[in-house]
Amino acid sequence: MRQEELDFVERAPRKWVLEEEVAAPPEAVFAAISADPSTWNGWFPGLSTGGYDGDGPHGVGSKRWVKMSGVTYRETMLAWDPPSRWAYRVDKSSAPIADALVEDWVIEPRGEGRSVVRWTFAIDPRALFKVGAPAAGTVMGRLFKKAMANLSEELSRRPQA
Repeated sequence: MRQEELDFVERAPRKWVLEEEVAAPPEAVFAAISADPSTWNGWFPGLSTGGYDGDGPHGVGSKRWVKMSGVTYRETMLAWDPPSRWAYRVDKSSAPIADALVEDWVIEPRGEGRSVVRWTFAIDPRALFKVGAPAAGTVMGRLFKKAMANLSEELSRRPQA
């Protein structure tokens, strides 16, 4: 896949921007989304496993892999700004869905102990993704809503620092 930078979210041929509230402060939300992706399987539907390459600390330039719904992705971190922004590009995918793909997660405070998470999914889609594109916004919207509800529930069970 084409190795795009963060500005791709502004010029991608297709993009979806979704927002959901999470019942946790931005620091807790950022820690959860930037954590080892193997921990995501408790809250992000379809994500079964993953990991960062090498030992931490991790940040911009770090590499990771995830497996979601049977597809494996290799990614490079493009933004790592705790507790407000975390983004990556997909460098490689086991399914030919895109020529380029960048995901940008922005976390903002929303009152006491709450956050709003804005997820931008920016893609230069290939034929395989284009076939499902008419339903993509609805499917991703439901997925993201469920993921953020699950994350709220998971974070509510964790001890507060």
